Amino acid sequence: MNNPLPPQRGPKKAIDALNVLVVDDDPFQLEVIADCLKTLGARHITQCTGGNQALQEIARSKAAPFDLMLTDLHMPGMDGFEFMAAAGQSGFKGGLIIVSGQTHDVLHSASLVARLRRFNLLGLLPKPIEKTALAALVRPLS
Repeated sequence: MNNPLPPQRGPKKAIDALNVLVVDDDPFQLEVIADCLKTLGARHITQCTGGNQALQEIARSKAAPFDLMLTDLHMPGMDGFEFMAAAGQSGFKGGLIIVSGQTHDVLHSASLVARLRRFNLLGLLPKPIEKTALAALVRPLS
């Protein structure tokens, strides 16, 4: 897929220094993703069960902003598309990984929305996530 907008790159950090936000309405998925991140060396992981909670965490983290955010698309209340819009408006500048069990077409649409909103889209991960695929997407940040 051709990326018309190049990702915005920030300074690299070791994975254990990354401040990571994971957003998914399924507590089991939150734990699976957090466990994968921990096995890759991440130590600073904030888990949120929805967009509103995640936006509160983004607002609280201004002094130490999130370097990486992983978000689901299908969530009650505020879906992933709405959440991406709100996160962008709140000033999120870190890397973004979209994690979803949605169809290829929905994932493709989400990637277009993320790029148009000028997110540093690192990639898409289908559920259930694989640690090696996650590691490959996180590597450019560290």
